[in-house]
Amino acid sequence: MKPRFFILFAFFVLGSLQESYAQLSKQQRLDSLRTKWQADSAHMYRFRKYSLIAGFDTRNSFVSADKKISVKLQGAKAGVKIMGKHNLELGYYFISNLPSKRITEDNGAIYDLKLNLDYVTLYYEYILLNNKRWEIGFPVELGGGGYRTTATDTAGKRYAPFKDTATTGISLFGAGVDVSFKIFKWLGVGAMGGYRFVGGEEPKGMNFNGVFYSVGLEIYFGTLYKMSKFGLKRRSYRRNVEKIKILPD
Repeated sequence: MKPRFFILFAFFVLGSLQESYAQLSKQQRLDSLRTKWQADSAHMYRFRKYSLIAGFDTRNSFVSADKKISVKLQGAKAGVKIMGKHNLELGYYFISNLPSKRITEDNGAIYDLKLNLDYVTLYYEYILLNNKRWEIGFPVELGGGGYRTTATDTAGKRYAPFKDTATTGISLFGAGVDVSFKIFKWLGVGAMGGYRFVGGEEPKGMNFNGVFYSVGLEIYFGTLYKMSKFGLKRRSYRRNVEKIKILPD
């Protein structure tokens, strides 16, 4: 089909549809608009076999040195939700507040030794329950990463005479339970707890195995997006209804 002929054909079809719509009664137009609105609404809130998920994650945990030390794990993960029951994600985490040790050299130089740890993890969560108010899941994760020692002077700048240590690899496995209570469709309160096992050569006198937990607000951005889209569609539908109602019978 030549482009020119195709354009003419498209204008002819469009004109025919407009003429047919113009011949409908007021009630028929309202019924047509209502049917389209119902179809659009059902499409927006249809069940999806696969949907993208992502978020930032902050957990409290403990590591053991001379005593148990509270640390904070921060990171982000992203992946896919499958059939509303399985979350499969890839995440990156680091411990932001491992303790540092102040060193004073014989020549009077002062610097702080700090341990840095980060890792990548493959995260899977089975959703046991997901209803209007509650969501309960059982996450497990398997990953790997490493730690290294760096030195900074009293001004917080890298202390050049100290050569950073090479990264030492570690592996880890964690499992726990994740519970959320939905206050609104788009906002909830969540709590997660579990235990982390770390393998590999850990720093002398330090044990990374430990409990982790988190409590905080959860914002469901996917639901917010759907609600916003639904609201705009509904506003457009109501405007069109009002336009039809003022037409003569």
